[in-house]
Amino acid sequence: MNFTELDAKLQGRNKERRKFENNTYLERRDKNIVMKYHDTDVATFYPDNSMTLDSGGWHTITTKERINWALAGTGFLLTQDKGIWYLHKRGTDGSWWDKQNRLCRYTDGIIIKADGTVEGGLTETPNRIKADKALKAKVKKFAELCASRLPLDQPSGGDCWYCSMVDDKGVTWGDQVKDNDHLDKHMKEGYVVPSLVANALKQYYNAPMAFWQTFKDTGWGDGDRDFGKQAVTKAVYRYIMTRKGYAI
Repeated sequence: MNFTELDAKLQGRNKERRKFENNTYLERRDKNIVMKYHDTDVATFYPDNSMTLDSGGWHTITTKERINWALAGTGFLLTQDKGIWYLHKRGTDGSWWDKQNRLCRYTDGIIIKADGTVEGGLTETPNRIKADKALKAKVKKFAELCASRLPLDQPSGGDCWYCSMVDDKGVTWGDQVKDNDHLDKHMKEGYVVPSLVANALKQYYNAPMAFWQTFKDTGWGDGDRDFGKQAVTKAVYRYIMTRKGYAI
């Protein structure tokens, strides 16, 4: 897919905008054309037939799928391994998945030029692999800490503002400004934030039973909270890791 092909699609009454697939649209943006998924321009196509990719910070299955739609026909593919996205280039034998065909770790803003060269991305190094393991261990430890503190106080305005303040769509202040430093501070201080736990449960484990077993004053009393502990551990881990740019 490139600008020339998309320019031919955006004609007539659909000259400025047309639906591509579910929640995904092609739109003209000044002299360029974008593929927009929800509120994110996952791909920007330029008149010279180069393109820029952007996940909007959300390494989800559907976002990866949309980016791969944009990459169709280019000889490139976005893949995932152990929670990390990689940009692959089709091998001379037509293969995709071999690690030898990995060009780099994906980063938002990566540019694929019309001649097939790539700008941006990160080289896989032993230090990066070590850092991945260290982060996963730190986040897992914090998630288990949150679970060990059940039952938690109900979320309130006295919690971390980045975790507790939300807009009319329910998006936290931290997500709005893309500030994840507060998450690092919570993990370092061992600060179990009820609002953070509630946000994680809403996103990854939206079951009433999980909330009843997690927070005080739900009528659960001193009953068995094993289900709540499991839900909190999984949800908090996924919640933080996705905000650190990992696909979980």
